[in-house]
Amino acid sequence: MSMLYLWHPSVSADGTVVDFILTRGDSDQVGGGSERFVSALIGALDIGAEPLKWGIKPYRCNYYSEYWEEEGWESKWDFIWRVTIHFRVQVAIQPLKLGYLGIDDIDDYSPEVESYKFEPFSCLAVGVFDSENKAKETARKVITDKELTAARREVQAADPVVQVVRVTDGAFHLRAALGSGDDKFFLGGYPELVLSFLQASGAVIHAQA
Repeated sequence: MSMLYLWHPSVSADGTVVDFILTRGDSDQVGGGSERFVSALIGALDIGAEPLKWGIKPYRCNYYSEYWEEEGWESKWDFIWRVTIHFRVQVAIQPLKLGYLGIDDIDDYSPEVESYKFEPFSCLAVGVFDSENKAKETARKVITDKELTAARREVQAADPVVQVVRVTDGAFHLRAALGSGDDKFFLGGYPELVLSFLQASGAVIHAQA
């Protein structure tokens, strides 16, 4: 097993921002991203350009959970890190054949490495579509649907931040940051309602085993 796994990289329309997901392997040592660690991630994607800036944020996410069929919200909403790297120049990446790469580097230790374990947990709902138009249409509805809006207000969450990214020619990921909270947030119905909405709209809500 690798130390970490890098999943589903995508490049922004202008070619200057790379976005991908990290999940745990034998390690969970991911913090804010040391220069050495980010260089290793860029190298794994065969990007030769120097990064301008980057951000790494931990979430609990449905799509990459290894134990999603087990009982309990913690199993369905497992820990991941979303990585965003900005470049001064346009870059390109090749889609990953398996959807992921094993990474044997870990971040330098800092207090941020431990922070993902503690409440409040940020929530990232992910659904994968085979049509970009359908993904974008659903993204709009995640924000405007009346039932989702009512559920969101009940848990006092802000409007979701929703993005559609192209991972391959036939895979478009809808990534919706739903807010953050403790176990009551995840048990309160809003995150599950979003997943049901994505699935009913034609999305796959869990990675293939």
